[in-house]
Amino acid sequence: MKSIFLNSIWFFFDKVFKLVVGFAISVMIVRYLGPEWFGKYNYVNSIIVLFSIFVSFGSEGILVKFLVSEPDQKNEILSASFWFHSVFGLLSFLFSFLFLEILRNEADLFQLLFILGIPLLFRSFSVVKYVYESNLEIKKVVIIDNLTFFIFSFIRVLFVYFKYSFNWIFISFAIEGIITNLSLYFYYRFYHPSFLSLRPKFETIKSILKESFPILVSGFAIIVYMKVDQIMIGSMLGDEQLGIYSVGVRLSEFWYFIPIGISSSFFPHLIALKKELSDHYKKRFAILHSIVFWMALLGACFTQFAADYVIVNIYGYDYYNSSSVLKIHIWSSLFVFLGVAGSNYYILENLQKLTILKSFFGLFVNIVLNYIWIPEYGIVGAAFATLVSQFCANTLFLVFFKSLHPLLLLQLGSLFEIRFLNIRSIFRKQVSVYHSND
Repeated sequence: MKSIFLNSIWFFFDKVFKLVVGFAISVMIVRYLGPEWFGKYNYVNSIIVLFSIFVSFGSEGILVKFLVSEPDQKNEILSASFWFHSVFGLLSFLFSFLFLEILRNEADLFQLLFILGIPLLFRSFSVVKYVYESNLEIKKVVIIDNLTFFIFSFIRVLFVYFKYSFNWIFISFAIEGIITNLSLYFYYRFYHPSFLSLRPKFETIKSILKESFPILVSGFAIIVYMKVDQIMIGSMLGDEQLGIYSVGVRLSEFWYFIPIGISSSFFPHLIALKKELSDHYKKRFAILHSIVFWMALLGACFTQFAADYVIVNIYGYDYYNSSSVLKIHIWSSLFVFLGVAGSNYYILENLQKLTILKSFFGLFVNIVLNYIWIPEYGIVGAAFATLVSQFCANTLFLVFFKSLHPLLLLQLGSLFEIRFLNIRSIFRKQVSVYHSND
């Protein structure tokens, strides 16, 4: 367990450092751009995020699983993943333009999409990070990533201070993404022989894509119903309303790295426990669910009291209505956190096909509710649509499948522990579990 905790600490250092530095800079940028241009940025960025899921083809967790299970095939796996990342990166870049032309054929949006979308073409170089994740050596990724982030954050401060054109800020985002991916690759290349010298085997690519496809479809549906509200608001209400909505959503989602970091650190250990048929397999899942639910509940309660103060004093009165969005949207984190914790269960129990149904269920609910509520209630309606759809996808869906009932019990168990929690008792039990398996 020590390696899990150390890996988690480095992961959180990465995110906390970016939050502390990045939050202050993002506030400067949001104020500098204003609601309209911040809305344009989020509209285009939503499209890029929507298509970026195709670059990796949903293979992130699968690649870690392969690298843990088959360490002797590391270079072959990396070579295969690099080339299909490259092909899908190019296709994602091109199709994002076609999608924008269908929605809003506006020159300023096309220019912005070209600038922000270029890093998609360099995502293939980042496949080496899965080696570090599989070996619980995320420290190296964190150092490279944060060094690049710090340099470009300082550059963006100068752009705002000297009142440079908005395009220079957008260009800095693109260059940062490119350099981060290339730096990680060349650092890995310095210590290891190049995996690009290997000709990728079709069978390896086919094996990875076959296991990843259900996750791809599921991930695409997840991204759609997380971003469809912003795309629909931008198309139906305009960029200014989208800018106001995006501030509330961004504050609500900024801490989603917490369950992702915890779950990612638990994942390699859960793979080993599953392989060993260990009794601690379910106990670790229970601990994981309990941790993330506690965090989400406490964070949502705190936000209800702090939202108005935070929005007005940090972003200004131009974004005052963002607080209404934040107070509603924050409750989605309860179901998002539980969904992230449960995502490992789908992979380890070979239930990836159900993730497709799960995601499309949430997507269907979200699109229907957004279509009905946005014209009637505006950006507040979109926030409610997100909350209901996250509940449907991550909790209600589990009721309909017997194979998912153990996961539902883990979620209900987390709620039960919150109601009748004895912190000292649970802490002692968790520590005893760790020690008995180390």
